[in-house]
Amino acid sequence: MENKQRTANSTYKKLAVQWLNEALCFVSISVVADSFRLRNRQLLVAAKR
Repeated sequence: MENKQRTANSTYKKLAVQWLNEALCFVSISVVADSFRLRNRQLLVAAKR
């Protein structure tokens, strides 16, 4: 019984780590995309002057 409990816990930990990695990757990609968008806007405004 204790062995099963241990494997279940490690599986949950692996899933949690994987989910966190994916969430962090998604957040960092969206932040980078937003900064590129802002930079492009600033460049467009500067070019129009």
